[in-house]
Amino acid sequence: MPKRTIHTYFSSSSASTPHTNEGTSQPKKLRAEFSQSDLIGDPGKRKPIDDYQPEIRDQVKRAYALNGPTQPRDIIFPRKWMSGEFRSFQKTWYDEFDWLEYSEYKDAAYCLYCYLFFNSAKPKKFGSSVFAHQGYVNWKKAKDTFNNHNVCKTHVEARLKCEDFMNQKTNVGRKLVQISKEEEKRYEIRLTASLGVARFLIMQGDAFRGHDESSTSLNKGTYREMIDWYKDKVEIVKEAYEKGSKNCQMLSPDIQKDLTKACAEEVTSVIMDEIRGKKFSVLIDESRDVSIKEQMAVILRFVNDEGKVMERFLGLQHVQSCTAIALKEALVRMLSSHNLSISMLRGQGYDGASNMRGEFNGVQKLIRDENPYAFYVHCFAHQLQLVVVTVSTSSADIADFFNYVPLIVNNVGASCMRKDALLAKHHDVLLEKIENGEIMTGRGLNQESSLARPGDTRWGSHLKTLLRILVMWEAIIDVLEIVKKDSIKPACNGGALGLIGKMESFDFVFILHLMIELLSMTDILSRALQRKDQDIVEAMHLIMDVKDGLQDMRENGWEPLLKKVKTFCERNEIEVPDMDDEINVRGTSRRRKQKIASSDE
Repeated sequence: MPKRTIHTYFSSSSASTPHTNEGTSQPKKLRAEFSQSDLIGDPGKRKPIDDYQPEIRDQVKRAYALNGPTQPRDIIFPRKWMSGEFRSFQKTWYDEFDWLEYSEYKDAAYCLYCYLFFNSAKPKKFGSSVFAHQGYVNWKKAKDTFNNHNVCKTHVEARLKCEDFMNQKTNVGRKLVQISKEEEKRYEIRLTASLGVARFLIMQGDAFRGHDESSTSLNKGTYREMIDWYKDKVEIVKEAYEKGSKNCQMLSPDIQKDLTKACAEEVTSVIMDEIRGKKFSVLIDESRDVSIKEQMAVILRFVNDEGKVMERFLGLQHVQSCTAIALKEALVRMLSSHNLSISMLRGQGYDGASNMRGEFNGVQKLIRDENPYAFYVHCFAHQLQLVVVTVSTSSADIADFFNYVPLIVNNVGASCMRKDALLAKHHDVLLEKIENGEIMTGRGLNQESSLARPGDTRWGSHLKTLLRILVMWEAIIDVLEIVKKDSIKPACNGGALGLIGKMESFDFVFILHLMIELLSMTDILSRALQRKDQDIVEAMHLIMDVKDGLQDMRENGWEPLLKKVKTFCERNEIEVPDMDDEINVRGTSRRRKQKIASSDE
């Protein structure tokens, strides 16, 4: 990570501000913060600096100064009729005026330095106020106006203020606190050590903080414990901490957060340099964190300079509403904060929820209204999942079957004793089958396994659960028998008696084998569709193959399936009904059937 970025970042928040690191009993006031995601890329949509809270204005200025001017180049600038001809903003002006910004929202030009450091109390010359707030729109005289503004005293002062503000050595804190060269060297050593530990924890995804970070604590948290370990291993680091300033030890929670934030912004900057000027697509999904805040996760997909398809996680955006308009505005705001234009968007991929993909009011429709080239592609694997879920739950018998599956899994795995009993019973069954020659032995076969809990959003997990139930059938029945016998009261067995009766029915066994057959075919397709190297032509061929397989199963699969079910029922002493007998439609009472028959007579 470049020293310029780190030192610039910490010049106002760390180096010149004392931080108390040891455990104190004083209540801590929450800091007002401004993050990269709060940046508004389009200058026409920004609010004035004076409208921000005083304690975060420096953070806002620093963030915008580091981000640089908004200069979209690969867009079509609107043409306006001016003085007898059409005129528009010219992107070549960016090369002549490094302070120049352009607003797609207002089709106007702005000055970054004047926006950050414009002094409204002084007389306004050469459009300083216009370039700071209103925006300049007269393209006929734009070049002359830009040249006049470039040498305007107000603009020059704003530029000098910005350069001084970003120069750490001119920071007021450094002027007031004179430090020696040795102390500055120790500070760099402490900063480097702290940054190294922070980067390691970020890469590993480990927590920084501990429950008790006081000096007497036996475990002060991963971050501080690693700093202590580092000091013990490297003498120069130990000396920098022990002989350095006690109010700038780079250990406080605020410093830990600042280091993490700086690393995140540096990584984002590298991603932006990689994607700059290229067309891209977005992959978006809604997620909720542990604090029950609705968030929108955004991933960028693009082709890099080597011709490889890249996917980069851009960030999380907190959304207070999950309506299509709110999600669209949040996406545009996040892209704008990284100087990415919605006009460069060429693809959209969402989870298929109605507010994301709806034909008339979904996010994809709102974005396509603004950019017709941002084509929407619904994930094939997710489409397949939705089809499987819809078809499975459309049948009352199959929906009832899947209502019992979680009950079986939960009942058998409700305690450690039941899980141990299940594994022991399954082990005994496997040994018996091996001795009888019913199953083969070999490397990787007959591994110890347990029941997998099915997930509502991943129907591949349902296949895994059904396969485990089929393989561990005898052990599951034995454990349910134990639960039924060991219960103090019949009401305390968790419905084990009813589950045994349900499992030992022909209907349950038939649906179990049927769904394993169907889900095995769709699971192969689902895994293939999720491969990163899959192309759309091959994907369409796979879909056709699965459709043909399902049709063949419908036409020719009844006899093999029924034979397999009967064999299983005979082996496990489950009664097989006579297929020629007349039975009631499931869910219809015999009494109602008799009434209907008598009324027909």
